[in-house]
Amino acid sequence: MDGSQQKQGKVDEEAKDIISNLDETIKAKILSYLPIKEAIRTNILSSKWRYTWTTISELDIREDYFHSNKLPANRSSLDKFVDNLFLLHNGPIHSFKLSTKHNRLYALDRWIVNLSRNGISELTLVLTCKNKYKLHSSFFSCKNLMSVYLCNFSIKLPQDYEGFKLLSVLKFESCSLTGAEIERLVRNCALLKDLSLRKFRERSGLRIVSPSLERLSIDGNFTYLQLFTPMLARACVDLEKNPSGGSCVQKGGCRSNFSRAFHGVPEIKMLGIRRHFLQYLAQGNFLEEKPLRPIFSHLKVLTLDIDLSNPMEILAASFLFDNAPTLEELDVIISNSSEGNDGSASASFTFSSQHLKEVCLENFKPNELDLAFVKSILFSSPLLQTLTISSHNPDYNKQAIVDLLYQSPRASNVVKISHL
Repeated sequence: MDGSQQKQGKVDEEAKDIISNLDETIKAKILSYLPIKEAIRTNILSSKWRYTWTTISELDIREDYFHSNKLPANRSSLDKFVDNLFLLHNGPIHSFKLSTKHNRLYALDRWIVNLSRNGISELTLVLTCKNKYKLHSSFFSCKNLMSVYLCNFSIKLPQDYEGFKLLSVLKFESCSLTGAEIERLVRNCALLKDLSLRKFRERSGLRIVSPSLERLSIDGNFTYLQLFTPMLARACVDLEKNPSGGSCVQKGGCRSNFSRAFHGVPEIKMLGIRRHFLQYLAQGNFLEEKPLRPIFSHLKVLTLDIDLSNPMEILAASFLFDNAPTLEELDVIISNSSEGNDGSASASFTFSSQHLKEVCLENFKPNELDLAFVKSILFSSPLLQTLTISSHNPDYNKQAIVDLLYQSPRASNVVKISHL
């Protein structure tokens, strides 16, 4: 083979290996979609791939990638692997995700210190071990953080905490920190848009002050909730247990829990009220409060857990609907309705919605209480298009229920009623 043929063969070979000839940043991005151990193995492909893995800026590390019985008992394969990864890595680390059930993760503190020096902007640490892990203070030195998800940590804010100036997403799950610490943490995040507090069980009050917050999700327990979030558009609050057992809790100068929770959310469009939160809102003299304008003047979508046998929840729901004049979609999860109830509680339900178009009723039972509630919706919703009923264990004639509702007085002539 002469020189021209060899040269042409080399050109043809390079043309076939288009990926290897891509820019290093593009190849590193490609490797970031692989399991980290597979990405590292690409160093044997050719000299063009030998060091590409060391520049990956998005690291996703899961414990199930590492199983070995050859290491000393006092050090896991995960510890050794991540230590070497940081040692050989070249360049910034923008995203770091770690998921492990290891309950003696001695190296985590130094990893967080390392990340605080590498421009980390997205951090996910999910620990599924039994005991909560104390978060290292160097976490608060990660000034470039934009997104955080922490699971199963004990968190203590340092005295010199100044906030995360770039943070827009903050999610805590099964984390231990007081309501006062959450307030301080959030107040100093000027760009925060998405806040999630899952399995919050500190039994303290929650006061959230954030001029930029747009999405909020809370589930667990709290003694009171107070929101000052003027840009909040979507919220779901799931209260496991009513903290005051039905008595009025008056804090912060508000006469009712309704006022304390929602007078600072004028822009909310989607709202979820789950489990005992409606019972909590029903406490206080909310019926005597006459706001200058509807509290939920922009609300379009509502999900509501309601005990139809509880008169105070019925009153609270009526108050909510009266203050949501633009409501279009309603999803109701019915709970604790007694088969023997005569329906008097739902009969007193005053429902008025001029814009409601879609309604879904879950956990329906064919008793007087539930039927009276459904009929009140049909009677008061002139724009209603669909009414969907579902039940976990239907042991009755579903079509008979549909026929009965079609025979009931309806404000809308076009509504379609179905029973799943």
